[in-house]
Amino acid sequence: MAHRIPFTTIAHNPVKPELTLGNGTEFLVVDTSTGALVKPYSGQDRKQKYTEKFRNIAFSADGTLMATTSAEEKTISVWDTSDWSLKLTRTANKRVNAMQFDKNATQIIVADKHGDVTCHSIKDGSEEDKATPILGHVSMLTDMILTPDEKYVITADRDEHIRVSRFPNGYNIESFCLGHTDVVTLVRILPWASDILVSAGGDSTLRTWDFIKGTQIQCLDIKSHIASFTPENLKAADENSKDPMISAIGFSPKTHQIVVCFAKTAAILVFNWNEPEKSIEYQYTLETSGPVLDLVYDLEGRLWVSLAPVNESEDLIAVYTNADNKLERVESTNPLVAQINGCEAGLVDEIPNLYSIFGLRKFLDVPEQQEVEKSTGGNKKRKVEN
Repeated sequence: MAHRIPFTTIAHNPVKPELTLGNGTEFLVVDTSTGALVKPYSGQDRKQKYTEKFRNIAFSADGTLMATTSAEEKTISVWDTSDWSLKLTRTANKRVNAMQFDKNATQIIVADKHGDVTCHSIKDGSEEDKATPILGHVSMLTDMILTPDEKYVITADRDEHIRVSRFPNGYNIESFCLGHTDVVTLVRILPWASDILVSAGGDSTLRTWDFIKGTQIQCLDIKSHIASFTPENLKAADENSKDPMISAIGFSPKTHQIVVCFAKTAAILVFNWNEPEKSIEYQYTLETSGPVLDLVYDLEGRLWVSLAPVNESEDLIAVYTNADNKLERVESTNPLVAQINGCEAGLVDEIPNLYSIFGLRKFLDVPEQQEVEKSTGGNKKRKVEN
């Protein structure tokens, strides 16, 4: 039996009402104001030998360019969003885990699995494909962002570190933001407060920072809010995946609402920003029809959510509107979602592993080592190769 491939990564254009959805070896684009498909499936055989070709998706500030990288290859592809043609490619040194255009869209800054941040020129007409090194970690980089003023590059790694470095002279380190007790999966600048960094990770905490000083402002342990939604098969899994891990975060500049999802979990945590207190406040947990793979707000403040379907008849995309400060899911017949959920997505014989994020956990406790810990009081762990 063939299975539909879910949309593993979704990203919204910062200027136009267009959402890109990664679907195995293809990507689709939907108009988020009407629900119309802007770029449908290419028309080739829908049956795929699965590969996550669009794991990372990033837009230029003016929305005219889109960059993508895959889970397996080192190629950076840059697309023209006016006609979705491939404009150019660049080759990264190692597999890319995060990337961002500079504000003038003349460079792409990438963070890779070997801990390096490099810069690739994408100037019009330039054939140059030489990576300029910016900085390096001794551990795999899990996320990276440039600050809006492009004075700093902020990097997160598998060893629980967040580093704030000068850009482009990354050897000048401004500060470290230390406190996470498991891999840091996400770092973001608050869209409405450019001096505040938000981080999240495998320790199920949401933290805010004065990143220039490297001081923590707030730490929210949100594990209890998701506990009742954590599936039993996750609790019974190996040590790397038995605990929840924050996999995506979304911000609505329109309402100052913040949403967080966990890998392999059918729920979304909803927060509001308290401006007088400069703090994030938990509001409620929203149950979803399937595990959440990714989420993003559109330009009108609607929340688009990619779901891993529990069965073949379920929708792959859900849209939520804000009504009286509560997220409410639109009906499946609503034009916003009807076309994308009815479209011809890719097909595979077997659903692939959708939760490779758990592999970012660096250490794995094994039973015999746990016995050693009990007898010695130590904390010996074995490294797991990713």
